[in-house]
Amino acid sequence: MFDETLIAEAGRRLSEAAPEAHVILFGSHARGDAGPHSDLDFLVVEPSVDDPTGESVRLRRTLRGLGLFADVIVVSEHEAERWGDVRGSLIHAALSEGRPLAA
Repeated sequence: MFDETLIAEAGRRLSEAAPEAHVILFGSHARGDAGPHSDLDFLVVEPSVDDPTGESVRLRRTLRGLGLFADVIVVSEHEAERWGDVRGSLIHAALSEGRPLAA
């Protein structure tokens, strides 16, 4: 389980690395039911993204040195709009239960 200071720093780093993105914390930490083995889950919504996997790796590297385990999912605004209302999709879950860290 990670404290709010560490979560805020991770959000700051992600936002700084992708300044036009919306950074959303979702999953157990956003819901408030994180356990001792929970990781952090971030959805990063960028205006456009050509290589979501490569961008995810790039952003994940900005979290080095924080000593945390995190998934960084990157999608375009178009994909977020397309999948945001589809129940059962990861994007829907992140948008409906998540909390913005940076915009």
